[in-house]
Amino acid sequence: MPRTQSHSRQKSMPSTSLQPSSPVTRGERRLINPFRCRVWTQHSRPEEQLTEAACKSLRESIDKNGQHQPALGRPINDDPSCDVEIICGARRHSAALALRQDLLIELRDLSDAEAYVAMYEENAERKDDCPYVQGQILRRALHSSAYSSQEGLARAFRLSHSKVQRLLMISQLPSIIISAFQSPNDIRESWGVALYQLWKASDPEHALTARARAIVHRPERMPARNVYAALTTANAAKPSNHRLHRSIPVYGRNHIILFREQEQVAHFTFTVPKTMLTQHRREALTQAMLKILDIETAPPAKNSNLSDVNARSIPTPSADNDLRTPASGLQPQH
Repeated sequence: MPRTQSHSRQKSMPSTSLQPSSPVTRGERRLINPFRCRVWTQHSRPEEQLTEAACKSLRESIDKNGQHQPALGRPINDDPSCDVEIICGARRHSAALALRQDLLIELRDLSDAEAYVAMYEENAERKDDCPYVQGQILRRALHSSAYSSQEGLARAFRLSHSKVQRLLMISQLPSIIISAFQSPNDIRESWGVALYQLWKASDPEHALTARARAIVHRPERMPARNVYAALTTANAAKPSNHRLHRSIPVYGRNHIILFREQEQVAHFTFTVPKTMLTQHRREALTQAMLKILDIETAPPAKNSNLSDVNARSIPTPSADNDLRTPASGLQPQH
């Protein structure tokens, strides 16, 4: 029978297993034979963080002080060689295998959808939370059968749609850019979004990936801030590329994009498809914005022409694309 958590550390070869007759209480902690556990294939740890060298310090800490933070697992019955699937705690599992001692696991009955959320929450609670890993969790969840849309992800993970968008951007960064940093944990969220936008803009010329490759091949590793500066310095003359933060589509009831929110360094722009803006709608939208922003103005005359509206509240469309809009306001999308 499995044992509940005790204060003494199990140092001998474990023999504990989870029997089908042992009911699981939500949040119950048990000591389980790590050789009877498998790691979920969708776990969030990058493989380079699971090597023997990467787990050395954790292994030595557990050997000396015991395991204080339980892994998170769920009972399984589809594999005769395993009793528990590890959702969070791949490194702790690796350390327990090397030390040949029981693994402390918090057991929960989790669906895949719930497992993705639990994995994200554990990462977000760490002091060294990693936006890249969080984005990878969201991306895997989106590509699985657990979630069908970014809106579903936002609801399930209790995140704003813009947060989901940013983390998904970071998750798509090429491995060579990630490798330029000593650890994915070094990549701040704002850096990751900026690097993604630079990569999308410069990838046809392979400029950003070439700089990343040069950094990887340096004999000495650079501090994270220096790496980010080296990756973005060549584009310093193009502030609109690496200083943009968000371009967020806003959907209507029929899942059609009605407009986009674009946050820049000093401006916030709404971009609306030109085909949706009749003269009446443009005037109504302008008056609504004036009311929201508490700008007092007289109502427009009934026969006011469109140029008057444009001159007052809608800047002339820029020749640049929608991610490089220099002015704020409501702007028709070409």
